[in-house]
Amino acid sequence: MALLIPVTTISAPRRPTPITPPPFGTTFSDHMLVARYHDGSWTDVEIKPYGPLALAPSINGLQYGLAVFEGLKAFRTDTGDIVLFRPHDNWQRLGRSCRRLVLPEVSEPLFMDGLRQLVELDARWVPSSDEGSLYIRPCVFAVDENIRVKPAESCSFVIFTCPVGGYFAEPLKLVTTPRYARAFPGGTGDIKPGGNYAAAMLAEHEAHTEGHDAVLWLDAAEHRYIEECGVMNAFFVIDGRVITPRLSGTILAGVTRDSVITLLREMDVPVEERSISIAEVIAAHHAGKLTECFGTGTAATIAHVQRITHDGVELTLPAVTERQVAPAVLKRLTLVRTGRILDIHGWLVRV
Repeated sequence: MALLIPVTTISAPRRPTPITPPPFGTTFSDHMLVARYHDGSWTDVEIKPYGPLALAPSINGLQYGLAVFEGLKAFRTDTGDIVLFRPHDNWQRLGRSCRRLVLPEVSEPLFMDGLRQLVELDARWVPSSDEGSLYIRPCVFAVDENIRVKPAESCSFVIFTCPVGGYFAEPLKLVTTPRYARAFPGGTGDIKPGGNYAAAMLAEHEAHTEGHDAVLWLDAAEHRYIEECGVMNAFFVIDGRVITPRLSGTILAGVTRDSVITLLREMDVPVEERSISIAEVIAAHHAGKLTECFGTGTAATIAHVQRITHDGVELTLPAVTERQVAPAVLKRLTLVRTGRILDIHGWLVRV
């Protein structure tokens, strides 16, 4: 039986605006789901108009970064149905993130039923498949009014949504950095706390000021092995084979990453999940064997990489029009997510 969630609708529903002009993630749908954890259980669950939350400045989520989040999407199929893409995977990863930060886990009924009811209520905000998708942001954060450093006893769970188009307008220019690291063994690189992204901000800012779009992150110990690119998982096409860094505990297990690997193998494209050094990438480029590089993530889906800069050496990749692997797997992924071909993996959940 589905969880019945009280709903307070917005008094004057807004008209969804075209998604193309606003920057990604700046226009929000009419409603949000909120829940409160205290005395050992999630209570006070409701869907209400999107708006500010009343929070004390002393909450430990604000003071110590006790906050985790997820990102997934809803799509409108050609028949007009609305589907969620692999929401159970996001629920499971949210649970891993919560356990790592000693936050209370969100139950599957609260996550899934809340998600369905929220998206159904704001169905008018889901763009057509040719325009974009509805980005969904669930988050859990501590709200104890206590500045002692200790696990949270009270938390909030919030889901809000926003219609989006593309995350990146052009192929990316990446740069490595010897000064910073995104994640360390034993750290939180394989989950999604807000602090991961905050700690990467300075490196990303410096990359932007130097004319690059994002950082190609290397391992923390030796700065030799590639881990992620910007906020995405990294993929390289070398001599006809697709190589992506293995999940070693410092790399996020991306849902899009897993989907792309699955589809590539179905397309008979060889895929290797293994350590790959920046030296190997440079050598492959010099030998004319590096034909593509791309990133994968929920927000960006698949983002082509135009250039990689390492220690002053620039690697310029072939034009996107000359590429075969990333465009082909992007097309197949889009067909699955919009219901245009059979979903043999059970990835789609209808709202």
